[in-house]
Amino acid sequence: MSKKVSIVFHSVCGNCYLMAREFYDEFKKCGAETQMLRVKDSNYAELAKQFAVAGQYKNEIMDIEEAKAEKLLDSDIIIMGSPTYYGNVSGAMKCFMDSFSPYWMEAAFWGKKLFAYTTAATSEGGADMCLNAINIFGQHMGMIPVPVPSNLLSTQSFPAYGLAHYVGDYSNMRPGRDTVLAIKEMTDRLMNL
Repeated sequence: MSKKVSIVFHSVCGNCYLMAREFYDEFKKCGAETQMLRVKDSNYAELAKQFAVAGQYKNEIMDIEEAKAEKLLDSDIIIMGSPTYYGNVSGAMKCFMDSFSPYWMEAAFWGKKLFAYTTAATSEGGADMCLNAINIFGQHMGMIPVPVPSNLLSTQSFPAYGLAHYVGDYSNMRPGRDTVLAIKEMTDRLMNL
């Protein structure tokens, strides 16, 4: 039986989008019915004008369908990715998470697998707190947060709460080999749950 996977991301500088695209490609290779959705960000067009790195993937990101909670109802696995803003998810991702409130009372998302990822400037930037925010949201919705195993990669460690990619002070350090390998490994593990 094929699994249904939804990958929901918010990306300003392109890194969360690039990670979402890697997850999307890996799940498709595994035969999963997969959709990739972007979180609405009414400030994105303006930010893309201000920061060159933010405009690099603007057209690709804007061509992706906008995420709505109801589009995830039939998903078996939900992947959520957000940039880390001040040790938390971005405002746009928080608004998206808040849109789930009509589904909370009926536990419509109970039992779905949830995996979190984030980008942050540095390892001291609060990425683990951002990942925790996604996981706590999922627990409130009855989802099952999937942790990163301690032996995921021998070349790099990740927080137990999800994958974190460190983008540098200018957000221009794109996901490298270790991040791509970690996404592939987590995709395989999620498909086998």
